[in-house]
Amino acid sequence: TGVRAALVRAAPPCLRYLGSVYTRKMLAAAVVTAASPDHLVVLQHGLYGGASNLAVLRQCLVGIGGDNVLVHLASANEGMTRDGVAAGGRRLAAEIRSVAASAPSLESLSLVGNSLGGLYVRAAAAELYGGGQQELGLAPNTLVTTGCPHLGVRRYTYLPLPPALHSLGGLVAGRTASDLLLRRTDADPRRPLLVEMADPDSRYGVALRSFQRRRLYANLRGDFMVPFGTAAIETGGWAAGVGDGRLVARFAARRDVVFRDVEVCGGRADGIGVVCEQRQERAEEGAEGAEW
Repeated sequence: TGVRAALVRAAPPCLRYLGSVYTRKMLAAAVVTAASPDHLVVLQHGLYGGASNLAVLRQCLVGIGGDNVLVHLASANEGMTRDGVAAGGRRLAAEIRSVAASAPSLESLSLVGNSLGGLYVRAAAAELYGGGQQELGLAPNTLVTTGCPHLGVRRYTYLPLPPALHSLGGLVAGRTASDLLLRRTDADPRRPLLVEMADPDSRYGVALRSFQRRRLYANLRGDFMVPFGTAAIETGGWAAGVGDGRLVARFAARRDVVFRDVEVCGGRADGIGVVCEQRQERAEEGAEGAEW
């Protein structure tokens, strides 16, 4: 099954701001690791982030899952988020294999990626499940992204960005910027990676469909880094994030909405404003993929 949830503000705030609040020492003291867990949940941070960014989310999941869940804060990409989505996905997959090997009681896997981390978990899933095989030995359970630029940022910066400036993206985020801007390079003239990831017949599509549940969360307004259109895989009418607020009412009136909170949609409260089910993923160039 697939679910899309739309938030009005960047929620939960801990996903973006806890890096400066929680130290590694505090984190180690605050979370108790399960002795014989059967479910592994891996949390992946975003661009220029660190494992501790998702510390509070880890605490919440441990509190819910108890001894049955092992919640792991991925660290393989710390300080290494500029060399592209594929490279980050390979590092994350290797880290997941290592964690799984250290806990033989594990039976299933869930992946959670925040911002760029959402693309990392999708790339890692392709490494682990893209061949239709479960070489990891763990059943794919749930894949979740929060504020993830699924469609890149070529059209989805907060303010419209002239195409002439796209070539400067490498100064900000290296090869990762080329991926997010859907740019081809002389070294790699194939179609952009994010377009490949949206192809249902690619190993990314195979891996995504292998998860029992797929959830994505997007902010309906006010997300400076990842506007709603790219995070929610929405194209028609959605573009620069500065205009997101004008489209909230239209999105909330969709026929596939199964939950709606008018207070949140109206900007009078924070939380989940809209939930849609069984939507088809569409890449910016029109490819269709797995349901969310």
